[in-house]
Amino acid sequence: MAKTPLRGGPARQEELLSAALDVLREVGYGRLTIDAVVARARASKTTVYRRWPSKSALVIAAFTEATKAIPTKPNTGSLRGDLLAILDGLVIELGSFGDVIAGLVSEVQRNDELAGAVRETFVRARKQAMVDVLAAARERGEIPADTDVELLWHLGPALLFFRMLFLGEQLDAALVRRVVDGVILPAARAGGRP
Repeated sequence: MAKTPLRGGPARQEELLSAALDVLREVGYGRLTIDAVVARARASKTTVYRRWPSKSALVIAAFTEATKAIPTKPNTGSLRGDLLAILDGLVIELGSFGDVIAGLVSEVQRNDELAGAVRETFVRARKQAMVDVLAAARERGEIPADTDVELLWHLGPALLFFRMLFLGEQLDAALVRRVVDGVILPAARAGGRP
């Protein structure tokens, strides 16, 4: 007979974070309450506050847990292949928790703690993967040596996020190919400058 995990251990924490994400998806950050999270998780406020001292801390923990898979730098041998791999992965991620990100967009502008957590747990790793593949392409001679990779890395994620968040479009592999072939590669070959 399998042992039931302790209610106060990692399994309970996972339940609480999952409940926080569910409530965030349903009502957004502004209307999310600890009461709603504890009702969803069938927990007490004490259980939540013992782990996270505020709503912001709980949401940060939930977001961090949901986005903890760090993208690895692909090594397809070509800039195009690497960009497709990274952006296809981002589309999959956004399909899983893009609604959570959408729910946090306005709050990130007002909440420095939340903004910092989003930058550290989500943006930084994805930026690094893009910068790494652009730098590798520069080293292979696929793009000019003075290419501004710090500017270029934004292009793919920015287009995908904009289309998802503000246009309500479904993201797919065909769109990724259009972005890579029509925007990022031409800009990269021009050194990241108009």
